[in-house]
Amino acid sequence: MATPANITEASTTKRDLAPTIRRMAVQYPELSNSQIARTVGCTPQNVSCVLSTFLAGTSPEALADFQNNKADVYDALQQRLLQSVTQDKIDKTKVMEAVTASAILEDKARLVRGQATGINVTVLMDAVEAIRARSSQVIDAQLVSKPGE
Repeated sequence: MATPANITEASTTKRDLAPTIRRMAVQYPELSNSQIARTVGCTPQNVSCVLSTFLAGTSPEALADFQNNKADVYDALQQRLLQSVTQDKIDKTKVMEAVTASAILEDKARLVRGQATGINVTVLMDAVEAIRARSSQVIDAQLVSKPGE
């Protein structure tokens, strides 16, 4: 079998082989360990060891699918994170942690899509203040509705 065109001959040190092995497994999932080993100049056992550590039970196809849809995965996780916020969690959790996690996911999704990732800290702080203000309004409304207690 011919060597894939964009994979060059690997260097002779073992540590330099692992990135090439990983790249080949993801770019060419149809190649067997023996074929990858012949291409990079190592044993099939070495390829197997590198890939078992790298993939950790995930198929190269599943990894490639994840990589192709990473921004959407980040968006879905961000949505789940924000939907999980309840008044009880707001009361018990540091709001800044939830806002920061959401902002990080937004940044990573934008990065994967090639969009601008500069998130204005002022905007994040405004979001935190809006959440705090809403929490205060809810507490004030509860106190007003029960004046004699």
